[in-house]
Amino acid sequence: MNRKIEIRCRRANCNKLFMNYFPTGENNGLYLAGIELKCEKCKRVLRLKNYTEEVLIEHTIDGVFRV
Repeated sequence: MNRKIEIRCRRANCNKLFMNYFPTGENNGLYLAGIELKCEKCKRVLRLKNYTEEVLIEHTIDGVFRV
């Protein structure tokens, strides 16, 4: 479980990298409530709610999670 998950903007013309996440194996250990991400390229502001490590892993495609 040491593979890297890239958290990126979901817009096709943007694709900016917000952060990298390295899974720990504790599916309920990560809780991202209250974290706000701002895309400086397309000007979107994202507030992450109810995200756990399990959700990140389930929705990752080829090592990339798009929000």
